[in-house]
Amino acid sequence: MSQSNKFLLAVALVLVLATSAAFADLNIYLASGRVTGDVNIGAYSRTGEVSRLNGKVWDGSKEYVKFGPAPAPYPQVQTWEPGIEHLGLTASLEPVEVVRIDGITFPNHGEHWVANQEALVLFAVEIRDASSRLPSEFAGDLTLTLWVDWNGDKVWDKGETMVRDHINVQSYFPTSENLVNVFYLTSFMVPDVDDIAVDVRGGDPGPSQLGTVANQLVYLWTRGIVSYDDPDVSPDGQQLFGEVEDYRVVYMKTPEATE
Repeated sequence: MSQSNKFLLAVALVLVLATSAAFADLNIYLASGRVTGDVNIGAYSRTGEVSRLNGKVWDGSKEYVKFGPAPAPYPQVQTWEPGIEHLGLTASLEPVEVVRIDGITFPNHGEHWVANQEALVLFAVEIRDASSRLPSEFAGDLTLTLWVDWNGDKVWDKGETMVRDHINVQSYFPTSENLVNVFYLTSFMVPDVDDIAVDVRGGDPGPSQLGTVANQLVYLWTRGIVSYDDPDVSPDGQQLFGEVEDYRVVYMKTPEATE
Protein backbone atom coordinates (compact mmCIF):
# COMPACT_ATOMS: atom_id res chain seq x y z
CA MET A 1 0.00 0.00 0.00
CA SER A 2 1.35 3.42 -0.95
CA GLN A 3 2.06 6.16 1.59
CA SER A 4 -0.88 8.20 0.28
CA ASN A 5 -3.24 5.25 0.71
CA LYS A 6 -1.92 4.65 4.24
CA PHE A 7 -2.73 8.26 5.09
CA LEU A 8 -6.17 7.90 3.52
CA LEU A 9 -6.87 4.78 5.55
CA ALA A 10 -5.66 6.46 8.74
CA VAL A 11 -8.06 9.36 8.22
CA ALA A 12 -10.90 6.95 7.49
CA LEU A 13 -10.23 4.95 10.65
CA VAL A 14 -10.25 8.08 12.79
CA LEU A 15 -13.65 8.97 11.37
CA VAL A 16 -15.04 5.51 12.01
CA LEU A 17 -13.92 5.52 15.65
CA ALA A 18 -15.80 8.79 16.06
CA THR A 19 -19.06 7.32 14.77
CA SER A 20 -19.91 4.60 17.25
CA ALA A 21 -23.52 5.84 17.43
CA ALA A 22 -23.89 5.74 13.66
CA PHE A 23 -22.40 2.26 13.60
CA ALA A 24 -25.43 1.01 15.55
CA ASP A 25 -27.33 1.65 12.32
CA LEU A 26 -24.43 0.18 10.34
CA ASN A 27 -23.79 3.45 8.55
CA ILE A 28 -20.02 3.88 8.25
CA TYR A 29 -18.75 7.34 7.27
CA LEU A 30 -15.27 7.42 5.76
CA ALA A 31 -13.48 10.30 4.06
CA SER A 32 -10.34 11.14 2.14
CA GLY A 33 -7.83 13.50 3.71
CA ARG A 34 -8.39 15.73 0.67
CA VAL A 35 -11.72 17.01 2.02
CA THR A 36 -10.63 17.99 5.53
CA GLY A 37 -10.01 21.62 4.57
CA ASP A 38 -13.48 22.08 3.03
CA VAL A 39 -15.92 19.87 4.92
CA ASN A 40 -17.17 19.87 8.51
CA ILE A 41 -15.73 16.45 9.30
CA GLY A 42 -17.30 16.32 12.77
CA ALA A 43 -20.82 16.68 11.39
CA TYR A 44 -20.10 14.23 8.57
CA SER A 45 -18.70 11.56 10.90
CA ARG A 46 -21.75 11.78 13.19
CA THR A 47 -24.64 11.93 10.72
CA GLY A 48 -23.28 11.82 7.18
CA GLU A 49 -24.19 15.48 6.58
CA VAL A 50 -21.85 17.11 4.08
CA SER A 51 -21.55 20.78 5.03
CA ARG A 52 -19.00 23.58 4.96
CA LEU A 53 -16.73 24.24 7.91
CA ASN A 54 -18.98 27.18 8.77
CA GLY A 55 -21.94 24.82 9.06
CA LYS A 56 -23.73 25.84 5.86
CA VAL A 57 -24.97 22.97 3.69
CA TRP A 58 -24.24 23.01 -0.03
CA ASP A 59 -27.20 23.28 -2.38
CA GLY A 60 -28.46 19.94 -3.62
CA SER A 61 -27.41 18.84 -7.11
CA LYS A 62 -30.33 16.59 -8.09
CA GLU A 63 -31.86 19.22 -10.37
CA TYR A 64 -28.70 19.59 -12.41
CA VAL A 65 -27.08 16.14 -12.24
CA LYS A 66 -28.92 13.63 -14.43
CA PHE A 67 -28.93 9.87 -14.00
CA GLY A 68 -27.46 7.53 -16.62
CA PRO A 69 -26.68 5.22 -18.19
CA ALA A 70 -24.51 7.18 -20.60
CA PRO A 71 -25.93 6.84 -24.13
CA ALA A 72 -24.25 5.09 -27.05
CA PRO A 73 -21.57 5.18 -28.28
CA TYR A 74 -20.24 5.27 -24.70
CA PRO A 75 -18.83 1.80 -23.88
CA GLN A 76 -20.67 -0.48 -21.50
CA VAL A 77 -19.24 -2.63 -18.70
CA GLN A 78 -20.33 -6.22 -18.15
CA THR A 79 -20.32 -7.15 -14.45
CA TRP A 80 -20.68 -10.84 -13.66
CA GLU A 81 -21.69 -10.50 -9.98
CA PRO A 82 -23.44 -7.09 -9.69
CA GLY A 83 -25.30 -7.92 -6.47
CA ILE A 84 -22.17 -7.99 -4.29
CA GLU A 85 -20.99 -4.62 -2.98
CA HIS A 86 -23.64 -2.47 -4.58
CA LEU A 87 -23.60 1.27 -5.29
CA GLY A 88 -26.61 2.89 -3.62
CA LEU A 89 -28.74 2.05 -0.61
CA THR A 90 -32.07 0.90 -2.02
CA ALA A 91 -31.26 -2.29 -3.88
CA SER A 92 -32.09 -4.55 -0.91
CA LEU A 93 -35.72 -3.37 -1.03
CA GLU A 94 -36.26 -4.42 -4.62
CA PRO A 95 -35.64 -7.39 -6.91
CA VAL A 96 -32.03 -7.85 -7.95
CA GLU A 97 -33.09 -7.24 -11.56
CA VAL A 98 -34.06 -3.62 -10.78
CA VAL A 99 -31.19 -1.26 -11.57
CA ARG A 100 -31.09 2.08 -9.75
CA ILE A 101 -28.62 4.92 -10.30
CA ASP A 102 -28.26 6.35 -6.81
CA GLY A 103 -24.86 5.39 -5.45
CA ILE A 104 -22.87 8.56 -6.20
CA THR A 105 -23.73 12.16 -5.40
CA PHE A 106 -21.86 15.42 -5.96
CA PRO A 107 -22.67 17.51 -2.85
CA ASN A 108 -21.18 20.84 -4.00
CA HIS A 109 -22.03 20.55 -7.70
CA GLY A 110 -24.81 23.15 -7.48
CA GLU A 111 -25.70 24.33 -10.97
CA HIS A 112 -22.29 23.43 -12.42
CA TRP A 113 -18.62 22.73 -11.80
CA VAL A 114 -16.09 25.53 -12.25
CA ALA A 115 -12.44 25.15 -13.22
CA ASN A 116 -9.82 25.12 -10.46
CA GLN A 117 -12.30 24.36 -7.68
CA GLU A 118 -12.69 21.18 -5.65
CA ALA A 119 -15.55 18.89 -6.68
CA LEU A 120 -16.88 16.72 -3.84
CA VAL A 121 -17.85 13.12 -4.62
CA LEU A 122 -19.82 10.97 -2.17
CA PHE A 123 -19.93 7.21 -2.81
CA ALA A 124 -22.54 5.05 -1.05
CA VAL A 125 -21.75 1.32 -1.03
CA GLU A 126 -24.26 -1.24 0.21
CA ILE A 127 -22.90 -4.56 1.46
CA ARG A 128 -25.74 -7.05 1.28
CA ASP A 129 -26.16 -10.19 3.39
CA ALA A 130 -23.48 -8.80 5.69
CA SER A 131 -24.29 -11.29 8.47
CA SER A 132 -23.15 -14.14 6.23
CA ARG A 133 -19.91 -12.48 5.13
CA LEU A 134 -16.54 -13.47 6.60
CA PRO A 135 -13.77 -11.00 7.52
CA SER A 136 -11.47 -12.80 5.11
CA GLU A 137 -13.69 -11.70 2.22
CA PHE A 138 -12.68 -8.10 2.92
CA ALA A 139 -8.95 -8.60 3.29
CA GLY A 140 -8.53 -6.62 0.07
CA ASP A 141 -9.63 -3.05 -0.33
CA LEU A 142 -12.73 -1.80 -2.11
CA THR A 143 -11.70 0.38 -5.05
CA LEU A 144 -13.81 3.45 -5.86
CA THR A 145 -13.15 5.05 -9.24
CA LEU A 146 -14.63 8.00 -11.12
CA TRP A 147 -13.98 9.22 -14.66
CA VAL A 148 -15.18 12.40 -16.40
CA ASP A 149 -15.32 12.66 -20.22
CA TRP A 150 -13.77 16.14 -20.33
CA ASN A 151 -13.18 16.25 -24.08
CA GLY A 152 -16.60 14.90 -25.05
CA ASP A 153 -15.26 12.13 -27.29
CA LYS A 154 -17.71 9.53 -25.86
CA VAL A 155 -15.04 7.48 -24.10
CA TRP A 156 -13.17 7.74 -20.80
CA ASP A 157 -9.40 7.41 -21.00
CA LYS A 158 -6.77 7.08 -18.26
CA GLY A 159 -6.14 10.81 -18.25
CA GLU A 160 -9.79 11.37 -17.31
CA THR A 161 -9.57 9.35 -14.08
CA MET A 162 -10.49 11.84 -11.36
CA VAL A 163 -10.83 9.48 -8.38
CA ARG A 164 -9.22 6.14 -7.64
CA ASP A 165 -9.29 5.52 -3.89
CA HIS A 166 -9.05 2.33 -1.86
CA ILE A 167 -10.85 1.69 1.44
CA ASN A 168 -10.86 -1.29 3.77
CA VAL A 169 -13.86 -2.40 5.87
CA GLN A 170 -12.58 -5.74 7.18
CA SER A 171 -12.66 -4.58 10.81
CA TYR A 172 -16.49 -4.43 10.72
CA PHE A 173 -16.88 -8.15 10.13
CA PRO A 174 -18.26 -10.48 11.32
CA THR A 175 -21.54 -8.70 12.03
CA SER A 176 -25.02 -9.80 13.04
CA GLU A 177 -26.62 -7.15 10.83
CA ASN A 178 -27.85 -7.92 7.35
CA LEU A 179 -26.82 -4.60 5.77
CA VAL A 180 -23.72 -2.46 6.10
CA ASN A 181 -23.80 0.92 4.37
CA VAL A 182 -20.42 2.50 3.69
CA PHE A 183 -20.27 6.19 2.77
CA TYR A 184 -17.02 7.53 1.38
CA LEU A 185 -16.45 11.24 0.75
CA THR A 186 -13.63 12.39 -1.49
CA SER A 187 -12.85 15.16 -3.99
CA PHE A 188 -10.82 16.18 -7.04
CA MET A 189 -9.72 19.47 -8.57
CA VAL A 190 -11.84 20.47 -11.57
CA PRO A 191 -9.42 21.02 -14.47
CA ASP A 192 -9.26 24.06 -16.71
CA VAL A 193 -10.52 22.49 -19.92
CA ASP A 194 -9.95 23.92 -23.41
CA ASP A 195 -11.83 23.05 -26.59
CA ILE A 196 -14.39 20.73 -25.03
CA ALA A 197 -17.63 19.87 -26.76
CA VAL A 198 -20.48 22.17 -25.75
CA ASP A 199 -24.17 21.22 -25.59
CA VAL A 200 -26.57 24.16 -25.40
CA ARG A 201 -28.43 23.96 -22.11
CA GLY A 202 -32.18 23.37 -22.11
CA GLY A 203 -33.90 20.00 -22.13
CA ASP A 204 -31.88 17.09 -23.40
CA PRO A 205 -28.57 18.16 -24.91
CA GLY A 206 -28.40 18.23 -28.67
CA PRO A 207 -25.48 17.54 -31.04
CA SER A 208 -22.12 18.65 -29.65
CA GLN A 209 -20.17 21.50 -31.16
CA LEU A 210 -17.07 23.41 -30.14
CA GLY A 211 -18.07 26.49 -28.16
CA THR A 212 -16.59 29.94 -28.54
CA VAL A 213 -18.96 31.99 -26.32
CA ALA A 214 -17.89 32.76 -22.76
CA ASN A 215 -19.68 31.19 -19.79
CA GLN A 216 -21.17 28.30 -21.77
CA LEU A 217 -22.55 25.36 -19.83
CA VAL A 218 -21.14 22.03 -20.96
CA TYR A 219 -22.79 18.64 -20.41
CA LEU A 220 -20.28 15.98 -19.39
CA TRP A 221 -20.78 12.28 -18.67
CA THR A 222 -19.14 10.68 -15.65
CA ARG A 223 -18.76 7.00 -14.79
CA GLY A 224 -18.23 5.58 -11.31
CA ILE A 225 -17.35 2.00 -10.37
CA VAL A 226 -17.02 0.08 -7.11
CA SER A 227 -14.77 -2.96 -7.48
CA TYR A 228 -12.46 -5.21 -5.45
CA ASP A 229 -8.86 -4.12 -4.80
CA ASP A 230 -8.39 -3.28 -8.48
CA PRO A 231 -5.82 -0.58 -9.35
CA ASP A 232 -6.41 -1.25 -13.06
CA VAL A 233 -10.22 -1.07 -13.12
CA SER A 234 -11.43 0.13 -16.52
CA PRO A 235 -14.53 2.13 -17.58
CA ASP A 236 -15.22 -0.43 -20.30
CA GLY A 237 -14.94 -4.19 -20.82
CA GLN A 238 -15.69 -6.64 -18.01
CA GLN A 239 -15.31 -6.97 -14.26
CA LEU A 240 -16.12 -9.81 -11.89
CA PHE A 241 -17.74 -7.95 -8.95
CA GLY A 242 -19.15 -4.53 -8.22
CA GLU A 243 -21.37 -2.04 -10.00
CA VAL A 244 -21.15 0.74 -12.58
CA GLU A 245 -23.15 4.00 -12.57
CA ASP A 246 -23.19 6.97 -14.96
CA TYR A 247 -24.19 10.58 -14.34
CA ARG A 248 -24.40 13.65 -16.54
CA VAL A 249 -22.95 16.73 -14.86
CA VAL A 250 -22.57 20.36 -15.94
CA TYR A 251 -19.35 22.36 -16.36
CA MET A 252 -19.21 26.14 -16.88
CA LYS A 253 -16.76 27.09 -19.58
CA THR A 254 -15.56 30.47 -18.35
CA PRO A 255 -13.58 33.08 -20.30
CA GLU A 256 -10.45 32.04 -18.41
CA ALA A 257 -11.03 28.40 -19.34
CA THR A 258 -11.22 29.16 -23.08
CA GLU A 259 -8.12 31.32 -23.46
